[in-house]
Amino acid sequence: MSRLRVASKAPVAVAGILAVPLFVVGLMAFGLKLDKPSHHLTKAGKVVLGDPTKGTVGTIYLAAFAVAAGVVMVGVLAMLVRSRLAAIVPAVAVIVASVLLLIPLASWEAQHTKRYPLGVDNIPRSSAGDLFLRGEWEQSARATARQIGLVTIGLAGVAIALTVLLEVRRRRGLEGPAVPPPPEAVGAPDMTGG
Repeated sequence: MSRLRVASKAPVAVAGILAVPLFVVGLMAFGLKLDKPSHHLTKAGKVVLGDPTKGTVGTIYLAAFAVAAGVVMVGVLAMLVRSRLAAIVPAVAVIVASVLLLIPLASWEAQHTKRYPLGVDNIPRSSAGDLFLRGEWEQSARATARQIGLVTIGLAGVAIALTVLLEVRRRRGLEGPAVPPPPEAVGAPDMTGG
C-alpha cells in the first residue's frame, strides 16, 4: 500500500477521465446486446411485448460499469509501474475496450431489431402514439456508440501522445521559462531583526 501512496497518480487520472465516455459506449453497446422486451399474457391469452424488466436494465448498467471499472483498475495497477510512461497503459486499455465494444455493434443491432418487431416503444405503426419505427432506435444507438467510441479512442491517443511528449521534453532537459523572484516592497519594514 505504501508503494501506491508514493506512486504517480497520472495513470489513475487518465483511466478515470477515459472511463466516463467508455461507460457511455458500454451502455449503448450492451443496450443493443442485452436489452429484450418483457412478455405479458393478456386476458385473451395473447402474448404482448412490454418494457424491459428492471433486472435487464440493471444488467446493462452493471456490464457498462464493469468495463469502466476495469479500466480504472488497470490505471491503479499501472501506478505500480515505476515509469513516467505508466499513463500509457490505461490509455491502451481504453483503446482495446472501445474496439472490442465497437466491432460487434452491427450484429447486436440486428439482434435487437429482431427482438423488437414493432420498435422499442412496442406500439404498432398504425397507432398515433408510435414514436419509433422498427430499427430506428437501434440505428441511433449504434451511431451514438460508434461516434463516442471513436472520440474515446482519440482521447486515449491524445493521452498517449501527451505522455510521450512530456517524457521526451523531460529527458532532453528542456524546462520552462525561469520564474522571476518576487518584487521588493518599497518602504516595507525591515524584518531581519536588526
